[in-house]
Amino acid sequence: MDWITTANGLIALLTGLFGLVGTGIGAFFAIKGFIKATKQKSASEIWAMIQNIADSAMKQAEQSGKEGKQKKEMVIDVVKASCKSAGIDLDAFIDQLSDYIDQTIAFVNGMKK
Repeated sequence: MDWITTANGLIALLTGLFGLVGTGIGAFFAIKGFIKATKQKSASEIWAMIQNIADSAMKQAEQSGKEGKQKKEMVIDVVKASCKSAGIDLDAFIDQLSDYIDQTIAFVNGMKK
């Protein structure tokens, strides 16, 4: 009877390992598909994603208690990190991002007056 218990244990272990490997492979292909889809987006779609990230980062920066230039640097750092993790090349948009941040800040400051 011991060999049956051992065999059942080995079968359960192997089944579990194959399940984990299958899950890992599925997750790998899902992430790879997301990165591929991101890379296939048009420049305007990528820019819209960058703007959304920047908007969120500006809200965080506003609550950080930092001063003007430090807030802008914080926003740019957050956007860079987010784009890097999503596989987006920010280099083509960096000047546009800087202008967008400045314009948004000017708009918000104008609304506060």
